Formats: sequence, structure tokens, C-alpha cells
Amino acid sequence: MAIETLSSRQSAAWKDRVLPPVEKVAEGVWAVPVPIPDNPLVYTYCYAIADGSGVVLIDPGWDGKDQYLALTSALADLGFKVSDIHGIAITHYHRDHIGLVPALLAKNPSAWVAMHGEDLRSIKRFYTNAVDLGTGINPNLNIARAYGVPEDRWAEVESLQVGSSGTKAAHSSTGSTGSTHADRTGESMSFYQQALRQLPDTVHVLDDGTELPLSDGTVRAMWTPGHTYGHSVFVREDDDLLFSGDHVLPTITPNIGLDSGAITHSLGDYLRSLEKIGQLDEEVAVLPAHGFRFSGLHDRKAELVDHHHARLDEIRARMEATDDHSVFSIAQGLHWSRGFDSLHNFNLFAALAETAAHMHYLGIDLGIGSLVGQD
Repeated sequence: MAIETLSSRQSAAWKDRVLPPVEKVAEGVWAVPVPIPDNPLVYTYCYAIADGSGVVLIDPGWDGKDQYLALTSALADLGFKVSDIHGIAITHYHRDHIGLVPALLAKNPSAWVAMHGEDLRSIKRFYTNAVDLGTGINPNLNIARAYGVPEDRWAEVESLQVGSSGTKAAHSSTGSTGSTHADRTGESMSFYQQALRQLPDTVHVLDDGTELPLSDGTVRAMWTPGHTYGHSVFVREDDDLLFSGDHVLPTITPNIGLDSGAITHSLGDYLRSLEKIGQLDEEVAVLPAHGFRFSGLHDRKAELVDHHHARLDEIRARMEATDDHSVFSIAQGLHWSRGFDSLHNFNLFAALAETAAHMHYLGIDLGIGSLVGQD
């Protein structure tokens, strides 16, 4: 079944990189775009699901006053107040998905929050600066040196390590074949860190197959590690809906390798997770976090698998072509849509992490030996 858009308005907005309108995507389900500031992705879809007299949200989006207003105004137009939010389900912990959770809970502390336990653990690690963003190891490690980055460019990479300043820099594209994307944060990271530390103790910890605590209908979590180790998609079987988060997007591929301990398992996890969702009905409607809703899940899954195998072939060829097998050297010889020389700061950092994940998958020594975490 070929990939086909299920919304001409959403696909047109994605093409023009403008905010689409709020749209009803199924009975009792609406896609609400929440803007991402200063970013080519423009928005994250928050999905609002009617639940009894209230509503449940999936991925409320990036934090900020404008974002809060965009979401709450849209909900008001649908007939819901913040106090009507029964719960919030999170596909993964990246800021453009979980950012508004603290603000919503501040106004409605009785709402439940549900997310996979691995991503809950990642939040605790990252936002206490316990591990580095791209490797899952000691944030004080000079990852620029470890990856073979030329010394005159160390600052670009070091400045984005969690331990260097307590911040992580905004959601961006690494520009690889297929246009991958990763997540970063802005200057308000300190406030954001503090807010996430205040997540309630009553978080519903999701596992594979866990049902969300809805009053009406059944939505199940499916664990799909890869983009993050705790990434989960949500399936509403009654009408064949797949809320895919960043696991499957219609035109871009998620960054694989930019997560706690990710370089040791992320690509293998991601490929297995793609096979897993391939067991869903071919007719399922895919409701992604970015882009537009579409059909043709099986074909899109095959494209994503092919993309990563092509990347692995590139790395094998680059290993044969050079004696310098550092992560930087290998990344330098790969195809990037805007060219490797265009990658700076966070985009360079993300590209190196993704390259490292693919190298690790092939059993190639990353040059940092036992410093690579295994858990």
C-alpha cells in the first residue's frame, strides 16, 4: 500500500512549513499543532482525544507562553478547559513533546501523566546532568576529542554536552539522507529542568501493551525504542489509529543515536521496533508528531529500513576508503543533504552521535572503549 496523505491541508502546511489548522482526524480525535520556536519543523501535533466529559492529550508540545496559548485556545474552541484534561500521554521525553506538561499540571494537578519507564529514567538522568546527551556516559568526558573532532571545532561539540553548561541546545535537522531530526532546548533550559523535576510521583509508568487509563475506548502503548530508549507509540484499535510520535514520520527520519546510552543499542532497537509496528494492519492511519497523517505504514517502514541499511553501506565504504576511522572522519565521508561542511554546533553533534550509533551497530571501535555505557 503506497504512502498517501490523509489530509491535504496538513500536507500543504508541511510543504510550506506553516502552521496547519486544528483538524478532526477521527471520531473524538483532533490534531492540534503546537509551534516550535525558530525551527524548520515549525510544530508538533498534540492529539486531543475526547474522554467522557473531558479530554486526554498525547504530546502537548514545546513549552512557552505562545505554545501554551496555542494549545489551550484550540482546546477551548473544541469545548475543553485545562481543568477538563484528564491525562497526558507522552510518546517520548524530548522537549517538543513533553515541554508543556509542567505548565498544564500547574493548572490541573489532578491530571495523570503516562510515559514509558525508560524515558522517565532518562529525564532523571539528563535533567540532573548525570549523563551526557549523546552517549549516556559521564558528561565530563571530552566527547569532541573522543570522536576525533579537529581541535579548532571542539567548542562546537563541547558546548552542547549536558555537563558543560547545564543546557542542551533546539530541535533541529542533521541533514542526512532522508532528513533526520533530533531535539534540543533553548536558553530557558534551567527553568525547564526545574519544572521537569516536579513531575508528579503518580506518573503512570507504561510498558509494552499497557492501556492508557481512559474512561472511554481503548488506547494501548506499544514500546518502540530507537529515537529514545523509552519511545512508545499508541494504538487505538477500535478505528485503526496509530499515534506514532517520532518513530515513523511521513517524509523525515528520526535521529537515531542521540539519547542516554543510545550508541550502544539505538539502531538495533529502532530496526526491531520498525519490524514490530509492521505487524499492525496495513490500513492503519498513521498520526505522526510532525508532517501529516498518512496511510501506507508498511511501505514507509520499508523505506526507513532501506535508509539505515544504505547508511550502513556508506560507512563500510568509508572505512575502506580511509585509514582514519574516528567518528568524525567517518561522518565526514557520508552523504548529508546539505553537505557535511554545513553541519555546525548541534547539527554536527547530532550527526556524530548518529554516525557513532551506526558504527557501533557494525561492531566498529568508536575510539572511546569502555567509556561507552552498556546499560
